[in-house]
Amino acid sequence: MKATVVLLSLCFCVDIVVPAAHTGLKCGLAQMWSPVVESLRVVGGSEATYGSHPWLVSLRLKNSHFCGGTVLTQRWVMTAAHCFTSVSRSVRSHMSVVVGEFDRRVEDEEEQVFGVKTVSVHEMYHHASPMSYDIALVELDRHIRLGVHVQPLCLPLPDERVFPHTSCIVGGWGRIKERGRLPVVLREVRLDLVDAAKCNHVLRTVRGSHLNQRPVRPQTAVTVLCAGPERGGKDACQGDSGGPLVCPAGSGGGHWVALGVTSWGKGCGRSWGDNGSRPPSRRGSPGIFTDVRLLLPWIKLQLRRADQKKQGNTLSGLCSVTDGSVYDNDGVIRNPALSGDRYNNNELCVWRIPAPPGRSLVLEFESFNLENDSHCRYDRLTVSAGTYRPVGVFCGSVSLSSVHLSPSQNATLLFSSDVSRAGSGFVIRHRAVQGNTGPECGTLVFIEDETVVHSPHYPQSYSNDCVVRWVIYAPRGHIVKVMH
Repeated sequence: MKATVVLLSLCFCVDIVVPAAHTGLKCGLAQMWSPVVESLRVVGGSEATYGSHPWLVSLRLKNSHFCGGTVLTQRWVMTAAHCFTSVSRSVRSHMSVVVGEFDRRVEDEEEQVFGVKTVSVHEMYHHASPMSYDIALVELDRHIRLGVHVQPLCLPLPDERVFPHTSCIVGGWGRIKERGRLPVVLREVRLDLVDAAKCNHVLRTVRGSHLNQRPVRPQTAVTVLCAGPERGGKDACQGDSGGPLVCPAGSGGGHWVALGVTSWGKGCGRSWGDNGSRPPSRRGSPGIFTDVRLLLPWIKLQLRRADQKKQGNTLSGLCSVTDGSVYDNDGVIRNPALSGDRYNNNELCVWRIPAPPGRSLVLEFESFNLENDSHCRYDRLTVSAGTYRPVGVFCGSVSLSSVHLSPSQNATLLFSSDVSRAGSGFVIRHRAVQGNTGPECGTLVFIEDETVVHSPHYPQSYSNDCVVRWVIYAPRGHIVKVMH
């Protein structure tokens, strides 16, 4: 049974000032998007629509395509680690990254070619099955010019919830069949995510019966996910490696995220449901992808290190201000760091604030102005209690002045932005106060333990236009009972 959350409202609505619609590029929203029909597949499939994968890049060695990649920012591309393991540093000088590519025979409208400045391969990557940590970041030698056919793809949030059987999309210039040729025009395939338990099972069958009794490299965490039908017939193939597994955002916000990086597979488009009855050489697998959600901390670390080397140049990392654990009992979280500036594009900042024993945390919104959207799909601040107990998602201009958590309840603040910067940011003061504090107008109160809920200043009258919100959390197997 899922945890239960009850909302009690007194004249409540998280009021958002709705300005005129903001136009501009958004990560994960292709301007020329057309849904993939069910028959399409990279292996033996059909062409994609021009402009439907504006974040996809072609990695080339001496002008020959060998891997794909994903535009994250105007300077950084995400791809697979195994694309570089056999390439020496001297050979990298002959590599190029092509964005805005569609038809490799011609120069497309917004096509741009870049050199490779640096390559960061995950230090725990190993080529042995299940090829965990198969991820790399490529820094380009200059900035990408974004446009209708060249746009970044959103990274998933750390707690992005995308369920099994979700229909995702892979595109690339990989082989059209096993041991087949590389196509010249971009192709795409729709693949459904495979349940994690079934994914782990098929990974064991792929390695062969003599290995089924013991895990491979048990000290290595499995950082992969699977996608594709048991019957086979639809899959990525050689040459698609490094490209993104593009899935709808779990928030239902209408945009797409890079949930995975195309890593490997046993054959191309083989069936895999009956692997146990086949010799190892004839077994198949679904597509195996690096789970980007698990490697977000590594991505942030690499980009932050690159920023530090630039010594004050324009930041390109996922968070332009210091985030992480906050231990002060009274302090300020500010983004951007300086008033008058604006927060950066495609940011992902996480602050964790522990509460001292017996004390409550109060978050006071001293200023708050993010890009407005009624569903908070683009720029948003998510406040959670504990590990993952959502208290509120905020965007636009917030009318609530503070958030009050239960005693000893830690807080997690997660800020994410897309490509178009439309807000001035926020300043939030966090304080640890003794015990519970009574609700005031303009507060959001998180309750976990049994308590009495009363209006502000009870038994005195509350003021006009008073807005208070209570979020009541119950653990699994429990219900919330409200008595008066």
